[in-house]
Amino acid sequence: MELNKIEFHLMNNPMRKWLQKNIEFKTFKDFLDKNNLSLEGKVVLDAGCGSGYSTKLIQEFLPAELIGFDIMPSQIEKAKQAYPELNFFVGSVLETHLDSDKFDAVFVFGILHHIPQWKDAITELYRVLKSGGVLLVEDLNKDASHFFATYFKLDHPPEAYFTWGEFTNHLEETGFDILEQKRIISKGVGSFLCIKK
Repeated sequence: MELNKIEFHLMNNPMRKWLQKNIEFKTFKDFLDKNNLSLEGKVVLDAGCGSGYSTKLIQEFLPAELIGFDIMPSQIEKAKQAYPELNFFVGSVLETHLDSDKFDAVFVFGILHHIPQWKDAITELYRVLKSGGVLLVEDLNKDASHFFATYFKLDHPPEAYFTWGEFTNHLEETGFDILEQKRIISKGVGSFLCIKK
């Protein structure tokens, strides 16, 4: 689902970049460090990369291959202009058209609460990960999604609302082991490190 004009603006401003770097990305980095997981020389995917800033942050891990994609052509255009050295394409997390068992790590910075078929998105991410690959995902639960939809007029479809219990149950049912989870900013925002069995 594409962002409305309000959220597009919110996702492309300096405050969003600060939060992404100093809270969301830092949490993922701490998870990897705690579990002695290195992405150096690995194949990494940034699913729903927006304007590419998250992909640029991930480059810090020195992967051998790094790909970012987003459903919004306008975001990918921004990404390609800002970071021409990186690899981006327009695509859907529900059907990436990427090879199965290709990636050592997949990052997801807060896109699943936009997708009514969020469970299918997790299944697709599982498919493209190698066995033993890691999924690093940050998102909003239904309370936070409802809050932002109501008070900030963001397009967060009710069909995409989930509790943390529903979210973690689906990760495990799909075939992930959850190694780490942390509520960041508030109980409504959570980060997870999972490994594909």
